[in-house]
Amino acid sequence: MWPGTLRLPARGINQYTVPVKGDELRAAEAHIARLEEELLHLKDVKRDLQLLREEHRRLRRSAEGRVAKILSAPFRLFRRRQSTEAVEQDEYGRWFAQHRVSAEEAAKLREQSRMFSYRPLISILTPTFNADERFLMDAVESVIAQAYENWELVLVDDGSSDTRVRGLLEKLGQRDVRIQTGFQDHGGISSALNTALAQAHGGWIALLDHDDLLEPDALFRAIDLLQNDREADVIYSDEDKIVDGKLAAPLLKPDWSPEFFCTHDYLGHFVIIRRDLAQAGFRSEFDGAQDYDLLLRVSEKTGRIRHIPRVLYHWRRTAESTAHNIRRKPGALEAGRRAIEEHLARRLENARVTIDWETHLYRVRREAGAEKISIIINGAEAADRDRIHAKTDFPNFEIVADLKEATGEYVLFLESDLEPLDEKWLSAMAEQLSNPEIGAVGARVVSSEGAVESAGLILLPDGKVSFAFAGCAPDFRGANRQLQTVRNYSALSASCLLTRRELFEFVASRCAPGSLHFGRDDAICAAVEFCLNFHEQGLRTVSIPYAELRRTSKKENACGMCLELQQRWPEMFRRDPYYNPNLSSERADFSLGT
Repeated sequence: MWPGTLRLPARGINQYTVPVKGDELRAAEAHIARLEEELLHLKDVKRDLQLLREEHRRLRRSAEGRVAKILSAPFRLFRRRQSTEAVEQDEYGRWFAQHRVSAEEAAKLREQSRMFSYRPLISILTPTFNADERFLMDAVESVIAQAYENWELVLVDDGSSDTRVRGLLEKLGQRDVRIQTGFQDHGGISSALNTALAQAHGGWIALLDHDDLLEPDALFRAIDLLQNDREADVIYSDEDKIVDGKLAAPLLKPDWSPEFFCTHDYLGHFVIIRRDLAQAGFRSEFDGAQDYDLLLRVSEKTGRIRHIPRVLYHWRRTAESTAHNIRRKPGALEAGRRAIEEHLARRLENARVTIDWETHLYRVRREAGAEKISIIINGAEAADRDRIHAKTDFPNFEIVADLKEATGEYVLFLESDLEPLDEKWLSAMAEQLSNPEIGAVGARVVSSEGAVESAGLILLPDGKVSFAFAGCAPDFRGANRQLQTVRNYSALSASCLLTRRELFEFVASRCAPGSLHFGRDDAICAAVEFCLNFHEQGLRTVSIPYAELRRTSKKENACGMCLELQQRWPEMFRRDPYYNPNLSSERADFSLGT
């Protein structure tokens, strides 16, 4: 064992050691954090300059009051403006206006909710600390406006230095009998949440930040789901942000995706949890990522985690919030990393967690293990083999032309015109299979022109199968960075697909002879059939951005039609669990759908 290493028992996999991070790595991360703080300062300066230019243009257009505006400019330009003017809606604003409930619809939902057979009390926990009065009032109003009426709001102030906060909370407590208030000495957000949890009476717990907003149908949608799915333990929804007075940056999420959840807390806001699962409470050592830590612990006890594909929560972006930038709260990123590492240790998974400093996403690192990998390249020539050997640092692999020749425990199906862009590509793929719950791993393939060819496969209701993020730049940061992170998909492209040999042979034995031949004309459907068989066995498939290969020839990136598979797995095609139904079914690029 290396000096300063940690050995943990593994579940059904080979044991190995993972180096514990030392002082040098921590110093490097601290240095990067300081550099990021400087970048944030530059961003603030850039934003102020943009405001200055906008103000200058407005002043030039205005002939009235010009002198007064110029004289007052120094006092106005370098503070955050809260414009009271109507903000013109952008594409998302128009989309959301069409999808949110109207006042009339909310009234109908209120009447409908009164007829529910199951009407549990939901306790909404909201800690406060030097809260902005207007934001807090808006948050409380959004709770009072809920179509589902059996709730209580527990407001606990964490020792605010602003003495006006106590009076405000007492006033709010008199506003509605369902609002409780509490006060404590300053102990941090976890302490305040635990105080609120101790006061709560509901069988379900929900979390609301004191400056955010709920949609009127938020609680209704959750309880409506429970009418037919009484087994659910956790329910979450989509969300967006409030930026300069308008709604923006929607997070249109996949259904429960364990590997994706270990890259960041994508469940985010508007999560309701059964009281007995939340009872363990929040841990102060994870302040800044206390919700994430709790949800990781909850996910170890239940997989009954349900997703409502509606934007029901609006997260206000302020200069102090993690919604603005994770580095605004310096300890939050590190607290989240430690929460994942403890989560994996409790699951007896031998792994460590690093931070991708370009995206602020987490990466779970496992040892690749000693298994031999057989790379199967149909029709491979000597040049193809030499190219793979030259750009692969994995210590134990062979290149063969057919599965019958393979001698490895793992098999990787690879098209002959793909070239690795990093020597660690195969190690990055193999370490994913150290998790026994993963059945297959896919890589990110880019075209000869440099655009993404595929990061995974998307199943669509008409039986079509599309390539995720096709045509996007490899460094595309849109769609909440989902192209840049380890992510579950329902199916993976057969262009570069790694699996355990015994699993492949097991699935092949259950399928028609030749149906899983990835070299056939409809290889897309063969790959989908292969992966969906895995899902039936309770295994997941995952795509990683850390293994990237480039196509050396030109190839048309056409979609596939898999109508026979649509008939076999109608629910998977009706709503691909890893592709939000609000996203485009035409482009599969994670843009808004119509």
